[in-house]
Amino acid sequence: MLDTVKVPKPFEPLFLAAQEYVRTYFHERSENPSKGTIEIAGQRYILVRGASLSVDLFGLMMERYQDVGSQEAVNVARSFLFDIAHTIGKMDARSFHKKMGVKDPIERLSAGPVHFAHMGWAFVDISAESKPSPDEDFLLLYDHPFSFESDAWIRAGAKPDFPVCVMNAGYSSGWCEESFGIPLLATEITCKARGDEACRFIMAHPSKIEQAVQDYLRREPGIAQRVTKYQIPDLSKRKRAEETLLTAQEENRKLAAVASRTRSSVAIMTADGRIDWVNDGFVELNDYTFDQVRGQDWLEFLFSGRTDPEVVEWTQAHIQDKQGGRTEARRCTCSGKHLWLDMEIQPILNDAGALTSIVVIETDITERKEAQERQALLLEQIEKANKELTDFAYIVSHDLKAPLRAIKNLVTWLSEDCRDTLSADNREQMDLLTGRVDRMQMLIEGVLQYSRAGRSREEAVRIDLNQLLEEVIEMLAPPQNITTSTKADLPVIHAERTRIQQVFQNLLSNAIKFMDKLEGRITVDFVEQDDVWQFSVTDNGPGIDEKHFDLVFEMFKTLQPRDEFESTGVGLTVVKKVVEHYGGKVWLESKLGEGTTFFFTLAKHALAAEIPEPVAATA
Repeated sequence: MLDTVKVPKPFEPLFLAAQEYVRTYFHERSENPSKGTIEIAGQRYILVRGASLSVDLFGLMMERYQDVGSQEAVNVARSFLFDIAHTIGKMDARSFHKKMGVKDPIERLSAGPVHFAHMGWAFVDISAESKPSPDEDFLLLYDHPFSFESDAWIRAGAKPDFPVCVMNAGYSSGWCEESFGIPLLATEITCKARGDEACRFIMAHPSKIEQAVQDYLRREPGIAQRVTKYQIPDLSKRKRAEETLLTAQEENRKLAAVASRTRSSVAIMTADGRIDWVNDGFVELNDYTFDQVRGQDWLEFLFSGRTDPEVVEWTQAHIQDKQGGRTEARRCTCSGKHLWLDMEIQPILNDAGALTSIVVIETDITERKEAQERQALLLEQIEKANKELTDFAYIVSHDLKAPLRAIKNLVTWLSEDCRDTLSADNREQMDLLTGRVDRMQMLIEGVLQYSRAGRSREEAVRIDLNQLLEEVIEMLAPPQNITTSTKADLPVIHAERTRIQQVFQNLLSNAIKFMDKLEGRITVDFVEQDDVWQFSVTDNGPGIDEKHFDLVFEMFKTLQPRDEFESTGVGLTVVKKVVEHYGGKVWLESKLGEGTTFFFTLAKHALAAEIPEPVAATA
């Protein structure tokens, strides 16, 4: 009776014969614990706990290579176990055939499954679709109903997502390869440990095994739906995978050496997102020690319930897409600290483009964010205060202008009505009073002008400065003893016309007002520089003492007695405000008795927008 293997009817006689001489082989068994020996048919054997070669070994490999990802670790473990089992299968077959004097390839192969059963690896159920020919068309389709590997996983309560009977596949293909003298490989396509109905294998020549698997799955679409993550053994691929793992580990060690020197929080995760290494900055930031976080799921452990869901989604998306990224995120630490973090994620890929690890750098920017929030609040308050000041300026000017007009009218009426009775001193005093009223009105207008310089908004337009200067000079109408000249080909800019006009008008007006020479000269010049246009207004007037250079740009400051020159002291302050609004600066150079040059710049980026030329009207 055939009870150690199940085969198609035509093969039963061969396997019955093999069952008898294999049983005889294993019947010759002796054990001597005092010497630590187990012998079968004169050959020394060892007993190995099944779980050690499967569940436990996989667990150890995944722990060892966790820094480069569990999938890579699984691939290396599977390749490693297959190669060992394949070699053991070949050597066991060679020894058994020699010991038993078996020479026929079919007889050699038939002894394999029986030997397999006596060794405790698995019971073999060979399908009638098998064609065990001693050439490249070799095909063996078989099940292991009681595989020691799947049994170990099931007993451990583990449910892997890949077929686990790797050593079974390696041993059986090694035995058959030695029996037929041709290279053979086997792969498990379904596995009971994974929840499938059977541990099913396909064995074929290395050049044909992939095609054999695909052909079988096309014939069995129901099984094909459940087949995932089967592995075609490849020794060279295993070596490359091991080299990749070692390279990745070395890279991670280098990263760790650099990261340990930075104050920012640095964490290195495995490909599946578990914390593998952190620096001192991480410990200080998160209030966790390395031992507390190692092996933890990074997102679940540090982010769950502690940050906005959008941050978690952003992080998961960047890891999944294998794309680095940077963002700002809020997070609460285990001690209750609320932090703003600058977070940068950088996936590390191997040469094949597979994710091996994830580097996360976090910098505490809480102080900066809080400062920005305070600044935003302050700016809001300043904006509100500025609006209130502007409104106040308009209200005050309106309320002051009316009584000033009344005072001036009253003085004028008194002067006219009492002309004959007023003395010369009285008339001089009346004129002085009228002048003070006019000065007060000018001062009010200056305050309004300064307020508008910072607050008013008008549409930016194309301004030809050659034309603008011509209009300003014409409006100011310099006396006949003052000549003005402007450099040809001044630039065309894009700005608010009123503001630019205020700048040139105030500078030219000052030069005209304070001119003390019989032959006055005022020149407007221009120089183009890399990022700015530099303008200058030069006069040959009285000049300004260097100690007063900064004073001239202060509000209401004048260098001449107000009774000699009517001035509000606002004009140059307006110039400074407008120039700075356009990203420039203003300064002066002067020599007493020789004249003064006011310089100012306007930033090109703020003024050089493309403005189309006006289209000439056609008849």
